[in-house]
Amino acid sequence: MRIACLSPSATDIAVALGLADSIVGISHECDNPRVAGKPVLTSSHIPAAPETPPADVDRAVVSRVQAGEPLYRTDFELLASLEPTLVLAQEVCDVCAVPGRDVAPSIPDGSRLLTLKATTMASLEDDLLLTGEACGAREEALGLIQRLRAIRVEVMGRIGGAARPRVLTLEWGDPPFVGGHWVPELVGTAGGEHLVVERGDPSVRSDWETLSALQPEFVVFMPCGYRLGAAVDEARSLVGRFPGAQWWAVDASPLFSRCTPASVSHGLHVLAGILHPERCPAPSAFSAQKID
Repeated sequence: MRIACLSPSATDIAVALGLADSIVGISHECDNPRVAGKPVLTSSHIPAAPETPPADVDRAVVSRVQAGEPLYRTDFELLASLEPTLVLAQEVCDVCAVPGRDVAPSIPDGSRLLTLKATTMASLEDDLLLTGEACGAREEALGLIQRLRAIRVEVMGRIGGAARPRVLTLEWGDPPFVGGHWVPELVGTAGGEHLVVERGDPSVRSDWETLSALQPEFVVFMPCGYRLGAAVDEARSLVGRFPGAQWWAVDASPLFSRCTPASVSHGLHVLAGILHPERCPAPSAFSAQKID
């Protein structure tokens, strides 16, 4: 089995199934340490340095989308040279990674394309099982699914009967986007009432006046693709937007920007520790930071 992963979620799922040694190529955003140094198959048309203002990134994305231009490029020559037997892509968010439909016409001969579509915990189980079956790792997938279910049961047992605080998650800061897809379900499982977006629905572009009227008790800043340090830096400039709320910045990229086993295990525990510190262990300093 030779696996090419065109999104970070694909890489994380393959690694979680014990398939790291079978991965022959990755995306430019893959940050799983088990695949460091693997050939990089994708790149972005949006040149965004770490200091690029979020509003400028948003404008660049919107401009290309409105013009019908792709946000990412794929090195199909390199992909073909790697002779993958399986190519893993995604169809959840065109902004986050290469969409499977964009690469389908150019998949190398002899390769199979499998598109990941998880937007809820249940559909994550579907992705795990489909990937496991395609790679001869069905038993590993079933075992992982059972472990993830046990984690959810354990967290819900800890917070059972506790008050459910009003939680606003932000996937982007300028303009503000409210977290969607799997994030509302994670918040609900961790004992919170997620505002604006329901389980499985996509994230929503909003404005500060509308969001301020919701009077959240917690704001969890999880900007798409950000690691903890960058999220903390930007959150400090936004904290005054909701002076009555408790603000947290989190390590968004590996824990909340992708629907993967790490989201359900580590990310869920982070949220539970933030929302119910009297019942759940506090998140580590490497995963989340309170913003005063």
